Amino acid sequence: MMKRLLLPLLLLMPFVLCAQQNDSSDVPFNGLVKDLSGKGVKVRVFVKNSDKRTVADREGRFGLTNLKPTDTLLLQYRREKVEIPLDGRRSLKVLWGGEQPSYDEDEELVDLGFGYVKRREYACSSSGITGEMMLQKGFTDLQTALLALVPGLQLINGELVIRGQSSVNSSSAALIVCDGMPVSSLNSISIYEVKSVEVQRGNNMYGVRGGNGVILIRTRDK
Repeated sequence: MMKRLLLPLLLLMPFVLCAQQNDSSDVPFNGLVKDLSGKGVKVRVFVKNSDKRTVADREGRFGLTNLKPTDTLLLQYRREKVEIPLDGRRSLKVLWGGEQPSYDEDEELVDLGFGYVKRREYACSSSGITGEMMLQKGFTDLQTALLALVPGLQLINGELVIRGQSSVNSSSAALIVCDGMPVSSLNSISIYEVKSVEVQRGNNMYGVRGGNGVILIRTRDK
């Protein structure tokens, strides 16, 4: 009788463990705070009733992980403070200034995934870059732009390498995914068609292929 019960339990265990891992997986929340002139505001960001906190960078960008839909953010800049209930939002774009800052969800920020999340908030660091940002900086080639904008990204033996060359014999190339489909290189992707790029230094979702890092590209029509 015990053996009959044990076998179904053993078969069920991988599914239980997988469900637990999915429940605990990190979910990014991205924010952007600008003043009335369009400049970034380096606000301090606190999650009420939590020890989570971060600081926006000079562009006004900040990121956190695993926020609840019912959480409330407290944004502070100098002596000014404002509380913003998330109400299920997955991102936040704030216009700071006037009598009361205005805010709303921004799908562009959602698309950047872990782009704004600080390294201290997420061990698998990444860089979020928009196509508009690359064009504004004068780049006309996607590979050249990423090599210039992503810290640690290198071109070694014709391969884009994120984590450094780990072996002489095996490839250290990052996995390139465009609109959900793996591609062999960036040569076939026009920088003018790129909506956003997220560079992750590791992603278990792609198994062994993601171990060398992943370059996630989303084009404007997706």
